[in-house]
Amino acid sequence: MGQHTTVKRLTEGDLPYSELVPGLELSRAITNAGTTQLGGGYMRFVTDAEFPGWTLTYDEVLFVQKGELEVASDSGSVKAHPGEAILIPKGAKVTYRGRAMTLAFFVLWPFDWDKKNEESREARRT
Repeated sequence: MGQHTTVKRLTEGDLPYSELVPGLELSRAITNAGTTQLGGGYMRFVTDAEFPGWTLTYDEVLFVQKGELEVASDSGSVKAHPGEAILIPKGAKVTYRGRAMTLAFFVLWPFDWDKKNEESREARRT
């Protein structure tokens, strides 16, 4: 239980960003820190952009630091501005939309959602 007990400060510049889709970049600051069961990091919109049709296999919270972030789903659309957060439950199919210069911090659980999905697919094949 005493493993990984170092408290860390995370900043936007900790890691380089990688492009998710044109105009939307991610920096996985929590995931790469490797000290917790959470995943996450920074989400930056370089231009107006959207990431459509993503079905979450994890719970996610998005905290907007700058700009405007919108998450649309079958149940409606939610916009958040600086100081506001959006909670997205596992199983939701969403489209992320952001305006140029939007910066948000995201946290998700479990951090290894992609491995859990692969393990589940493997189990169904056998």
